[in-house]
Amino acid sequence: NGADQKNYNAKGVVLKLDISAVSGTTPTLDVKVQTKDPISGLYVDLDGAAWAQKTATGTSNLIIYPGIAAVVGKTVNIILSAAWRLVFTVGGTTPSFTLSVNASYIL
Repeated sequence: NGADQKNYNAKGVVLKLDISAVSGTTPTLDVKVQTKDPISGLYVDLDGAAWAQKTATGTSNLIIYPGIAAVVGKTVNIILSAAWRLVFTVGGTTPSFTLSVNASYIL
């Protein structure tokens, strides 16, 4: 699981996932966004906020913003919470992914 990210005043975010290397036998990568409940501290999946499963190198965006037309694996029509994180699930035989994620907030 990724570290908590703080959203101070933005309504949304553009997340850019860049996978630069992949190895292993049938490697898979699932990446989703979770929001953190400020009272309980529990994490909840943000409905629809996940990339399509990745198996190769490449770059793709995920946009979370209220009022945007929702497209599965690309855009999510919802306001971004004050605290959120990314969750990575890797599968396959000896899988390895080299990646980075860049976040640009949208006011």
